[in-house]
Amino acid sequence: MKLPGVLLALILVMQLTGCGSSAIGPEEGRISFGDGSPVTSGSVEFRNRSTRERFTSRIESDGSFAPISGEGILGLPPGDYEIVVVQIVLTEDLAKEDHVHGNTVPRRYADYYTSDLQIAVATGEIDPIEIVIDL
Repeated sequence: MKLPGVLLALILVMQLTGCGSSAIGPEEGRISFGDGSPVTSGSVEFRNRSTRERFTSRIESDGSFAPISGEGILGLPPGDYEIVVVQIVLTEDLAKEDHVHGNTVPRRYADYYTSDLQIAVATGEIDPIEIVIDL
């Protein structure tokens, strides 16, 4: 077998066995309030307690999110994380009955010093992340 044929065979084996997959940990999650209603806007950030690496995601209207590293890698690697939730709700030009942003995340969750949200990701863990915000 010539060298190009060997390389082609190696690439084929890697694709068939899943080598090189970007799945390094949980790739998705949901954030909700204690009553079960979803957080419908904002962003969530995970900061690794030991490496300080950050993973962020926009929060979708159903409360879902997908944490991505600064390098664009999807998923949380194993480790312990602190979590903040930042939500900016612009409603100054709307009548109160026209506000459709759902419940507002309390300000304390927007700061690592006052947010008590945290998660531990075990090696091999891929289950979706569940975050619950107390009002």
